[in-house]
Parts: sequence; C-alpha cells; structure tokens
Amino acid sequence: MISIPCTYDFQPGNGTRYEITLVDDPHGGVLVVWPTQATYRWFPRYGELRHLHGNLNLFDMDAIQTYLNGVATAAGVLQ
Repeated sequence: MISIPCTYDFQPGNGTRYEITLVDDPHGGVLVVWPTQATYRWFPRYGELRHLHGNLNLFDMDAIQTYLNGVATAAGVLQ
C-alpha cells in the first residue's frame, strides 16, 4: 500500500539525487512534486507519468517514473 502524502528521497545511480513529494490529486492520479524543478501527474495503475509544469527534462522524468513504478509494483498496485 502506498501511503499518501509521502516523501521519497532516492538516488537511482544516474548521478542525481531526487526528493519528491506525492499528494493525492483531486482530478485523478497522484501529484508528484519535485521542489523548484517540476510537477507531474502519475497514474500508479498504468505506470504513466505526465509533465504538468516546470523544467521538462526527459532524463529526470524517466528516472522518477522508473522509481515510482518500482514502488507501485512492490506495493501490488502496478503489475
């Protein structure tokens, strides 16, 4: 089970450290806030991450999506 709101601090091995906060989105999905960088909407059941605003860096977006999908898979939300 993924407890929301929550904060994750991780280093995926690409030389970057990420600290993201997850918050329920009333419009569906989960808001992923990477402070001072970007905000995304993540759909845990589908493993999809959409950029909402801020810096669009596909390298960082892929690292965050891969990490979150791993969390969702471990929680049994994404199969």
